[in-house]
Amino acid sequence: MTWNYRVVKKTNTGYDNLEEYYGIHEVYYSEEGVPEMVTVEPVGPAGDTLEELKQDLAYMLEALKKPVLDYEDIP
Repeated sequence: MTWNYRVVKKTNTGYDNLEEYYGIHEVYYSEEGVPEMVTVEPVGPAGDTLEELKQDLAYMLEALKKPVLDYEDIP
């Protein structure tokens, strides 16, 4: 199973309103490349060293270049 960072749109249904918001999530894919799992909450950058933190941020920036996924479409 592979994974990467992706921008995911979530819809929060509150009382009398509908609010969309976006976050960077870890998305996990089947062998066929279909998204099949996603983190519930957005993730933040991290690393054991400054270089690892920079690389993690670079991966997250790459997510902004890909199509946005809808949270409700991922099982």
